[in-house]
Amino acid sequence: MVKLKGFENIELEKEEMMNIGSIARINQVISILEGLEPTKEITECIGLLEEVKKIEGW
Repeated sequence: MVKLKGFENIELEKEEMMNIGSIARINQVISILEGLEPTKEITECIGLLEEVKKIEGW
């Protein structure tokens, strides 16, 4: 189980491997968020998505 830095109540169980389609969708969401006006919440969300990618080794 992995705890995400800065988010005490969120835990992820590492599965064998996230599929490529999931990573592509995460990248799409990150791209959309980066196109919005940067707020604290958007920056935190992008950071969270990047952490998920790191956990999965991408």
